[in-house]
Amino acid sequence: MIKERLIEILKHEEIKNPKLEELTGISRYTWQNIRNKPEREIKEEEIDAIANLFKEYRFWLISGEEMPEAGQVSPMTKAAQSELGTQRKA
Repeated sequence: MIKERLIEILKHEEIKNPKLEELTGISRYTWQNIRNKPEREIKEEEIDAIANLFKEYRFWLISGEEMPEAGQVSPMTKAAQSELGTQRKA
């Protein structure tokens, strides 16, 4: 389940593999395999890299739960909050 949540973060943040490599030091080909090979298991180093890169998703990434009062949300909640903010400004 953590792998699926990690991939969801990458989709919502629309971050490409070369940029992930630049930001995390983990090869773009590793990120490609994580995204595209269902049998490929995820490693602690990769989980840590995404948790450190997207701190607002840490709790959700590990547990699948949110704590909005602590700023810990899912990518879907963040997108919904952004959409509401955009609608209010219009």
